[in-house]
Amino acid sequence: MNPPIPTQHDGEPAGEGMSALVRMVGFFFGGLRVLLVVMLAYLVFGGMFYVEQDKAAMLFRFGKLIQKEGQDVLRSGTWYWAFPYPIDRVEKVPASRSITVSTKQAFWPQTNPNQLQNPGLSSAIQPLAPGADGYLLTGDANILHMVWTMTYRVSDVKRYYLAFRQDQPDASGKPPAPRARRGIDIFIEDALAGAVLSEVATRTVEDALFLTRSPESAALLAEGQAPREPLTSAVRRRVTARLDELKAGIEIQQVSLAEVQPPLCVQLAFRDVLAAATDKQTEIDKMLADEKRIVTEAGGHASQILATARAYRTSTVESVKASSLYFNTVLAEYRKSPKTMLISLYTDTIRDVLNRAETKYVIHSRPDNNAELRLLLGAEPEKPKAAEGP
Repeated sequence: MNPPIPTQHDGEPAGEGMSALVRMVGFFFGGLRVLLVVMLAYLVFGGMFYVEQDKAAMLFRFGKLIQKEGQDVLRSGTWYWAFPYPIDRVEKVPASRSITVSTKQAFWPQTNPNQLQNPGLSSAIQPLAPGADGYLLTGDANILHMVWTMTYRVSDVKRYYLAFRQDQPDASGKPPAPRARRGIDIFIEDALAGAVLSEVATRTVEDALFLTRSPESAALLAEGQAPREPLTSAVRRRVTARLDELKAGIEIQQVSLAEVQPPLCVQLAFRDVLAAATDKQTEIDKMLADEKRIVTEAGGHASQILATARAYRTSTVESVKASSLYFNTVLAEYRKSPKTMLISLYTDTIRDVLNRAETKYVIHSRPDNNAELRLLLGAEPEKPKAAEGP
């Protein structure tokens, strides 16, 4: 509907300029109505946000944390509504997924980060550049380069975000980027680096470089003494104690030593030491294997001897018991009738002797002074075989 065309005071129609002005005002108010509708739609639909499954969220209104449904931390997998920025601000924090931090920039060379096992390593001296190259000092005043990683997850979202977030402007005065690192990330890296620095400083270079990466080697390190805690376990214990003391709101899942190498200028010498340590460990493993085999064989032989001895003891005891029972029976019968028992024993003895003899001669005396001779001959002995001719 077009607005009515104004008329002059004398009843004549207004000029073209006035008509254009009226049309301009009508267009302006129409655009204003559209803008109001768009702003209302933005206010209604722009405030909708979704909390992903692996995240948790907190809602801030004019910088103050407010509750939704009676909770400070919003549930994941749920839609929520808030006023658009700058009234409300939604901050999302990774809750269920793991986060990994590393100390590579703290204790690793920056100029030429070659690996110890690199076969093409040049023998040229590569000096350490303090301030540019990171390094560690062992307890015996040796230098090592290490890279440690730590994996953790957020266990207390509110404390993780509020106690350690540091979104401060940089030197130029500009605010940090949306994906800028938070204070907790830097703090955790510093806590890990501090634990590594403190623990490596208590160990020798051989301990830190070769011998404490497995529990068996750590046990062999202390000959005649209590086995020392592996390096990775000791570092994890230190960083866990530090983070628990500060209540950082995180749970450590794994701490591992990713890389280790000596300074670049002495890598060739350390490579020889590594080879010698590998040979030593091989011989130790072989010795342990032989020890287990010998102990197992000795245990089996000892068990066999013990079993034979127990069987012999059992048979001997049973034989003695049987003989004792027999002699007690004979003694009882002898006491009842000594003469009869003696004749019976004599007869049994003669029968036993005759059973053992192969050839028997029985001479029986008769009343008429004649003698009767009975011969019981054994089997004829075998004749030797004649030697076979050529």
